[in-house]
Amino acid sequence: MASPHSVLTVLSHRPVDGLVDNHERYARLHGYRHATVDGMHVYGERQQVLHKYHTIIAQLVAMEPGALLLVLDPFSVVFDPHALPDVAHGYDAIVTTQTPKSALPAASGMIFRNVPDVRERLRKLVVELGKWAMRLPERQHACEATLLAECFPPLPFDVPLANGHFPSVQTIWGDGLAIDSIAGVRPLVAHNAPEWRQVDDGWAPAADYDFRYVIALVDDAERYQRGDRTRAIDAWQAAQRRTRDAEQHVNPHAPVAFVSLHTSHIAGYGDLHEENFVRYCTRHGYAYHAYREAPAFLPAGIDANWAKLHLIREHLPHHAFVFWVDADILAIDQSQAIDSTIDGRDFVIGTDHTAWAINSCMIGVRNVAPMRELVERICARIESFGDRSSVYASGGDQQAIYVEMLASGMIDARHIVDAMTLASSPVYATRNSRFVHFPAQHNHYRAVTMRVWDRLSHQR
Repeated sequence: MASPHSVLTVLSHRPVDGLVDNHERYARLHGYRHATVDGMHVYGERQQVLHKYHTIIAQLVAMEPGALLLVLDPFSVVFDPHALPDVAHGYDAIVTTQTPKSALPAASGMIFRNVPDVRERLRKLVVELGKWAMRLPERQHACEATLLAECFPPLPFDVPLANGHFPSVQTIWGDGLAIDSIAGVRPLVAHNAPEWRQVDDGWAPAADYDFRYVIALVDDAERYQRGDRTRAIDAWQAAQRRTRDAEQHVNPHAPVAFVSLHTSHIAGYGDLHEENFVRYCTRHGYAYHAYREAPAFLPAGIDANWAKLHLIREHLPHHAFVFWVDADILAIDQSQAIDSTIDGRDFVIGTDHTAWAINSCMIGVRNVAPMRELVERICARIESFGDRSSVYASGGDQQAIYVEMLASGMIDARHIVDAMTLASSPVYATRNSRFVHFPAQHNHYRAVTMRVWDRLSHQR
């Protein structure tokens, strides 16, 4: 007999590769009906949210009395495919918190039972969401999370239900992460939904939130369901212990060169970057200089993130054009050469994808006298900083680059390109991007994300 339960996938954004397949595979395993509703055609953030809950009601009322509905979204991945009746045993509605310290819910991995009380609470929720969507005064300071909490008080995601199950677990939030404990708690759903915070009189997610971080969860879930219990941090620690030569040089006399430095503490993704760029540079005949520890020619106190311009300075006399490239950058569409980008330019750097005029993850310099002098000035400024204790101390190397470019009259479109021409953030990136930058992520999980994207580089 067919199961009465259902899985609903509501798409407000284009999902990452494999996400809907993950939902469909779960439904098929248990014989549940799976419905996918595309809400991307609904214009307006609030209207999309309102549409989602109308969709939930429509699905629920069409089901048998007492049947369960699992609601998934573009942030949700089925991790351990428990049966819905087991996870929901003793509960008619399950909505969990967005962070351990928040009283607000995350609308990912919700479970509703088709009973009169739940249907009535959903009806009331839709009315209030409608007021919010129409910006009526009594709801102007609300958001989906606050209204959802009024009708379905959330359960803490980091505490098991009375039946022992974890229904839906947030994996990353502003001041923490649950990545390495997912396999231990075996949640039905793992998600990376945006954390909503009150900003002035409104609500907003983090400005640099990248929902495609979910691609790593899809990969994690697939490996877990195959029986692979390796944690991201285990692979990370193994990479740190690996014996490596101090440096590697590919095509060392080529006109165009890339140079990078990644020490053992970031080998979990640095080695992946290196393998990726060796393939890219070999394909196009570029030079690639990879340092696995700070080289002896660096001045005392200049290491890791502060050494970019010093490494460019070291290699510039031997090439026509030298790029620094961060170790958290991958060449995804490896068919795209860099020549057209540097043609007619003596210096090139990208705009940051947030609020900064430049991003120092990639810097390109031509071997001509004015640029050699600029590099010297930037190196001298970096060496003059009293505090280089962290990436962002004294404004970081980015501040030194900006100040010297400003003094040289170079803060303009001759030298600064958009946030995608050099290294695109995953927020903007696609499988057609030449270079993709993976900044500001927890290190050992950054390696997981980069590994998934690196597979695309092999496909291209």
